[in-house]
Amino acid sequence: MNSEIYLLTPSDLLSADKNVEQFKASYIQALDGGGISCVLLSGTADNTEVLKKAVEILQPITQERDIAFLIEDDYQNAKAFGCDGVHLNDAGNYKDAREHLGTDYIVGVDCGISRHDAILVGEAGADYVAFNNRRPLPEIEDPDVREFEEGGPKGLELLTWWQTMMTPPCVSMDDIPIEAIKSHADAGADFIAIQTAIWNHTDNPTTAITEVNEAIA
Repeated sequence: MNSEIYLLTPSDLLSADKNVEQFKASYIQALDGGGISCVLLSGTADNTEVLKKAVEILQPITQERDIAFLIEDDYQNAKAFGCDGVHLNDAGNYKDAREHLGTDYIVGVDCGISRHDAILVGEAGADYVAFNNRRPLPEIEDPDVREFEEGGPKGLELLTWWQTMMTPPCVSMDDIPIEAIKSHADAGADFIAIQTAIWNHTDNPTTAITEVNEAIA
């Protein structure tokens, strides 16, 4: 199976001084590139009203294309605002998020480079596990867990290891340039998260998404 696109909105979009309505045209251009399976409204909003407005503007045009629309961490508002689910940055919040959302919503977890966290949430029923080489390992008190983590695969090898060991889909959350996408797909990423390369493309978001699709074809 080919990898699929997991699109992140710009990291500063939820700042109070950003105009999401102005961003809408670029966002539609990206969606029109095709091949996007999931969108994450990236970042933490300055306040709930900022988050709500961004969801109200972007979510309908995402879901009408049968693309899942997630927000980060705030699983209460993910449900209240009619999102498709939540992306958690702390594996320790998985149980509470799942209990609140139930099984009808997507609950994915960014585990950084922690195989231990990934196994725990994967076995607990996470809809996907994300590996993010931009995040260091957390402090680990248990010596056995520390040895397991520090002695494990890193980088692209994490994706390959997961595919040989576990069933839930994995996401490469490294926000890589387009020219590196094929290597992540070949390593076993079910989904490849991409952000900067789309919104900072020298042409336009449609062209950028088209190039991503060509890379993972």
